[in-house]
This record gives sequence, C-alpha cells and structure tokens, in this order.
Amino acid sequence: MIDNLARQPDQTSPRLKSDSDSDAIYQSLRSSIVEGQLRTGTRLPTERALATRFGAARNTVRKTMNQLADEGLIIRHVGRGTFVARNKAKEAEERSAQPEFSLGELLEARLMFEPTLAELVAERASEQDLAALSAYLEALRNAVSWNEFKEAKYALHLAIVRASRNGFLISVFERIIEARRTAGWGRPGGHPLPISAVREAAARDNALIVEALRRRDAATARELISSYLLRTLMSVSES
Repeated sequence: MIDNLARQPDQTSPRLKSDSDSDAIYQSLRSSIVEGQLRTGTRLPTERALATRFGAARNTVRKTMNQLADEGLIIRHVGRGTFVARNKAKEAEERSAQPEFSLGELLEARLMFEPTLAELVAERASEQDLAALSAYLEALRNAVSWNEFKEAKYALHLAIVRASRNGFLISVFERIIEARRTAGWGRPGGHPLPISAVREAAARDNALIVEALRRRDAATARELISSYLLRTLMSVSES
C-alpha cells in the first residue's frame, strides 16, 4: 500500500514530478554556485548525468538549466559544455559590503607608495614595458568623455605600477581603481575646469613622468610623480 501511494503522484501527475525535480535541481545548483562550492569556470555535469543523479527527465533538466542561464549563473558553450558563470548578484553584494573611500583618501595612499615605485620600475621594467607607456599616454591624450579620460589615466598608472613587478602593490592599485570605478569616477560637472583643460594638463604632467621612466631616471620620475599626485590632491581639497 505504501509503495503504491509513493508511486501514485508520478502516475497521476507527471507535471507535479517535473516541477518538483526542477526545483530540486535548481536549488541544489544555485546554492552551490552562490555559496562558492562551484566556482566561476567550473564545468557542470552533462544533462544526462544530472538527469540520472536527480532521477529527472532530460527535458526537466534542460528547462532548469535554461533558468539558471537566464539568471546569469551558468553559461553554455556549444561543443564544450556548461560552466559556472561569474555571479553578478554576489559581486554586487560584495561590492556594497566594501567600505567606501574618498578621492582624497585614495590620493593620500597613492602618495605614500607611488613615487617610490619609480625606483623599482627603473630597475625592473623591460624595454617593452617602457615602450608601452607611450601608447597609454596617447590614449589619455585622445580621451573624449570624462569616463574615457579617467580610464585612460588609471590605465597608464596601472601600467607603471605593473612594471615594478611587485604583486602586492599591483593588487593595491587595482583595488584603488575599482574603488574609483564604483564611485563612478566622480561627476564631470563637479570639476571647475572643462575636460579639455584637465586632459591637457594631465597629459602634459604624465608625459614628463613617462619620459623620465623611459630614461630610467628614477630620481626625476619620483619627484614628478609626487608633484603630480600632490597637485591633484590639492585640487580635490579646494573643490
């Protein structure tokens, strides 16, 4: 009798079983992804394997995978399989949990270590590293929008930091960039000067820094970086 009752829902309501199986698969995979048990890039089992594991029909598995894909939790590559995608919801939650830093605080932090990096760059940078700085500088000169200008400026300085070959300082500077991105790079209207004037001044100052680094003149580069950051900090304090 008990066996007959246990089988009855499957016999009388296939749709109910399908919905139940789908929910079980969805909750299992979603929690594993969100909680980090399945990391970004992890390849998931095939639909056939999942159907066997959960005792579900292949079309039920396919429907559930479509739902996870629509939510951006997984991504499918034809011929390669299904993989865990970057969890945008979790990333947004983590970003919101991070403390916010003012531009002044970040500039003060940069003043503490960036000028000193000139010595590491002069000593460790390859000729290719130094030659590439000119391309970043050109992108800065050609920036049109405020966001484009900020991205180009930070890309140039990140290239300088990377040329130091110091992984810790590189990670610190990458976090600084992410903090500025999260803040939206600031409001264009909040600056007293038009973007063209700001861009030209930044391009001029950074061109001198790049030139000193390409000569491997650490002392001059250090002084120029310090002066540049200090002027930027003062302009922020006055606005």
